[in-house]
Amino acid sequence: MSFLDSDLVISGVLAFLAGMASVMVYFRVRNVGVERRYRADETVIEAVVLEYTRRLCDYDNVIAELSAKVDIMEVRSETPRTVTSQPSHHAQPHVAPPSEPVTITQHANVENQEANGTTDYILKLLAERPLTSREVQQSVGRTREHTARLMKRLHDSGLVSRDVNSKPFRYNITDAGRERLREKLAPAAV
Repeated sequence: MSFLDSDLVISGVLAFLAGMASVMVYFRVRNVGVERRYRADETVIEAVVLEYTRRLCDYDNVIAELSAKVDIMEVRSETPRTVTSQPSHHAQPHVAPPSEPVTITQHANVENQEANGTTDYILKLLAERPLTSREVQQSVGRTREHTARLMKRLHDSGLVSRDVNSKPFRYNITDAGRERLREKLAPAAV
């Protein structure tokens, strides 16, 4: 009986070891399959992210082009008004009919301190190098519309010049803008 008992024990141990080996092989094969699916999913996700990134860049470029075209159209629409108004002044004789004396009161140009600070900051940036409106927008942290209105106001007041030959427009500080900076910096230095 001891011989049969030892054979039975050895058979049981061998069966247990074979079962353990089978379970280990099964888990390794399953992990390899899961890893392959994970890598395949990772590749798909990476491809989707790259595609959306490319599309976002394309949309950004289209928006920049449209913004530049709108700016060009604004400049072109401003130019005819200026040209047509100048000849009409020269063609008409300047004869004023006699009238009663009129008192003219000049109101101080009241702008809030924030606008002056932003204007001065933009002029300082432009004194360093020419910038696009997008670069100015990112520097001052304002919306595109706010920056566009501000740059138009600076351009109309003659503090900055707009290079319409480059796309998007580049703004440069003019001599009047440099003079304003000197005026603002002189009281601060005293």
